[in-house]
Amino acid sequence: MKTRKKLTALILALCACVIAGCLILFTTCRFISYSSLPCVESARELRNPYTGWYQIYKYDLSDASACDLTGIQDLEHGAGLALLEFNLQGFANGPVSESALTLLEHILKNWQAAGRQLIIRFLYDWDGNALEKEPGELTVILGHMTQTAEVINRYPDCVYIIQGLFIGSWGEMHGSRYANTDDMITLAEHLYEITDPSIFLAVRTPEQWRLLAGSNKPLTEDSAYDGSLASRLSLFNDGMMGSSTDLNTYAEDSSPVPATSYGMRNRKDELAFQNLLCAYVPNGGEAVIDNPYNDFPAAIETLASTHVSYLNEAYDPAVLAKWKAASYTGDGPYHGMNGFDYISRHLGYRYVLRSLECPGIFPWKKEGKITLTLENTGFSTSFRSFDCSVILKNTQTGRTHILPLICDTRFFLPGTQLTLNTTFHTHEYSAGTYDLYLKITDPATDLPVLPANEGTLTEDGFLIGSLKISRYPWGNIS
Repeated sequence: MKTRKKLTALILALCACVIAGCLILFTTCRFISYSSLPCVESARELRNPYTGWYQIYKYDLSDASACDLTGIQDLEHGAGLALLEFNLQGFANGPVSESALTLLEHILKNWQAAGRQLIIRFLYDWDGNALEKEPGELTVILGHMTQTAEVINRYPDCVYIIQGLFIGSWGEMHGSRYANTDDMITLAEHLYEITDPSIFLAVRTPEQWRLLAGSNKPLTEDSAYDGSLASRLSLFNDGMMGSSTDLNTYAEDSSPVPATSYGMRNRKDELAFQNLLCAYVPNGGEAVIDNPYNDFPAAIETLASTHVSYLNEAYDPAVLAKWKAASYTGDGPYHGMNGFDYISRHLGYRYVLRSLECPGIFPWKKEGKITLTLENTGFSTSFRSFDCSVILKNTQTGRTHILPLICDTRFFLPGTQLTLNTTFHTHEYSAGTYDLYLKITDPATDLPVLPANEGTLTEDGFLIGSLKISRYPWGNIS
């Protein structure tokens, strides 16, 4: 009898412990549900940093120059790319004066305040007469590089690319006594050594890239962004799609060149080379001369395969008019859009949010998981890495929580999808409803990067859904 009573007491005690344990466990549980807004792809123009159409602004750097800089911040194009050309012909016989360097500083400071990303080109000729206007000694050009770099390096947040090596007609690296291999190597290595490592350099042709990079092979994922001259050396093509050779950018089709050579290759081979190289360095320029190579279907094929991220907004008018008269006939949100607008929306990267999920969040789990899938539908990747995060904002208190998404957007290649995960400790959040935002920001400029989805960008980011955290399974979150 005593044994039975002891056993009963033991069972009751165990039951009490189990009940108490369950009660304690229940009080620590968090019941979580989420809802995702529809991930609808948008065809709207985004104007994200480092992409799109650029405008050209010319400055004569001389002691006699006077520039009115007051209107820069009021330009109609707002934030975006601008190509600034600086003519140094007035100093062909010696150093750049202090007053001209001060003018350069004031120009860059005003463009920086306008929130623009800058492509810079220094040159000595705007008339196609580089041989007559360039300095007679290479050392003078090297000195000009050093002087101007001291100013440029103070603006790495807005100076994106330095085009050319100061030489050639219109600064395009042709028609110059210095457009030979030895001099170009000297100029490129010097410019590389004295400029901020975050600034890309650019040369006119793939052949020049191979000569200056010292490689007959394009960059790979392993060699990209490693700080070498090759990893900073990009391309600009001001004869883009202008002929079968892009106006002597490529060799004639009848001129095959071994892949082991640094020399100029035919169009097919050079496009294939750029397809690999320009996955990791910017490519842009001007589409010129109305011809079949820049008919709309051929143009989008070339722009996509060579990963073009920026083009001149004003040139060539005949080509741009042809694109505006064309129509995109493919499926999706761009169907029926004119060719110019279609190209506008695909220059550079273009991120589309395809899905949002919060998988496997059980009440007894102390860690929740948020998974997003993005697709890059643009012609190129981003060539500077962006900060990505999910923001949770309590709808009652307004308190926000930042959940970083670990990724390097420079390797988010066009035509691919990227799955990003982040976790949060459920017990660190009070019960309530939280709006979920996707926030992508360029840390250099602090500009937002907008996804190509229907919806609204707020100061907290792009609204993508909501999350409810409750202490009770019936959803009482008070």
